[in-house]
Amino acid sequence: MEVRESLHFTAEADFKKLDYFLRTMGVSRRIITKLKYQDGLLINGESATTIRPVYTGDTVTVCFPKENTLSCEPQVGPLDILYEDIDLLALNKPNGIATHPALGTKDHTLGNFVSQYYQDENTPLPFRPVSRLDKETSGVILVAKHSYAHSVLSEQMRSGVFQKKYLALVFGIPKESSGVIDFPIIEEDAASLRRVCRADGKKAYTKYRVLSQKNPYSLLEIEITTGRTHQIRVHLNEIGHPIVGDPLYGNVPGKRLYLHSYATSFLHPVTKEALTLNAPCNFETILQNIENEEFPL
Repeated sequence: MEVRESLHFTAEADFKKLDYFLRTMGVSRRIITKLKYQDGLLINGESATTIRPVYTGDTVTVCFPKENTLSCEPQVGPLDILYEDIDLLALNKPNGIATHPALGTKDHTLGNFVSQYYQDENTPLPFRPVSRLDKETSGVILVAKHSYAHSVLSEQMRSGVFQKKYLALVFGIPKESSGVIDFPIIEEDAASLRRVCRADGKKAYTKYRVLSQKNPYSLLEIEITTGRTHQIRVHLNEIGHPIVGDPLYGNVPGKRLYLHSYATSFLHPVTKEALTLNAPCNFETILQNIENEEFPL
């Protein structure tokens, strides 16, 4: 498995300091601080401090230190790789598997399985998920192989460049074929996992579109422009169309939570190529065969 060892930038203008130039290239202050103490910054092949000026035409090189530490215990488990290059790893996470170890889920998470993959490839790296999914939600998860890629993609998430589309199988048929749900979301109480829609909550926006229907269920395409905990689940339940199989919201029986992140679009953190990664989903087949015992909910 290959991992990027360095980046090369060509300055198209003069900069008073190398630090300023690197910031315009998307290198975070945290990364710059780390690299300057590890002799990881070069101008035209020579070691440089962050206060050195950069002139038009200069080649700036950022050298990433070799990493030899796994952040999760390696464990063998399912790993469906959708895309991989020297900067990124994209996975199709199964439902029922947490993204990373946390309170109540100490092992057998996607982070553990990725760490096993890194170890098998003799390239120990920290697990750096750019986005996360609830344990019961399946679909695309993007993982950065180095801190620069993670920093750039995290900024894309904040600015709205990074976009995700979901499929949700819900109970009931919405009156409108499309719409935006904008109820604020807040914790139900300090001791609860549940979120509720309430005026004093944080702003949240969920866009939906009905793809198909078969009474009493509908298949929706979902896009969110905010990332509140349980946002899609809370919003759909609030408008009277809870996701099938959601034990926290709506309580419509199902063998799983029928929520799947099927497409993720972003700009590659290094090449700037526009990418869309897709994870296959069988919700449409399940909906159309809902009366067939071969496809029970």
